Amino acid sequence: MKPSDINPNDYIAIYYTGGHGVMWDIPNNAKLQQLSLTIYNNGGYIVSVCHGIAGLLNIKDKNDDYLIRDKKITGFTTTEEILSTKKSIVPFLNKDMAIKHGAIFQKARAFRSFVVQDGNLITGQNPFSTREVAKKLLTNL
Repeated sequence: MKPSDINPNDYIAIYYTGGHGVMWDIPNNAKLQQLSLTIYNNGGYIVSVCHGIAGLLNIKDKNDDYLIRDKKITGFTTTEEILSTKKSIVPFLNKDMAIKHGAIFQKARAFRSFVVQDGNLITGQNPFSTREVAKKLLTNL
């Protein structure tokens, strides 16, 4: 389904999956950002794992501030990009962009499960965090 096909009032959460491709596909998708913001403003959750953090980086609230500003989040780290030999390929580094947009970026050891929750934002550092992110969302629901 396309974002325009979805009624955000029917959802309690939106999940941004990982994979390097999402770094090109979702950071500037205004319809997806609005869908996420509506779910969030309705008391729902925005959840991401790994490179899925790219979906959170450019969401702005009604005051035109980045939603992640002053929020603790995590995502695929610069170290993990280097170890994956993708640092020179990706269009930006998650940590750098998150910090630029005011987030409090947290990380753990590379390729270990690590999850951060700040209010209704739940983020996982890498693919090894997927199960823990899902459990945290289900616990909150």
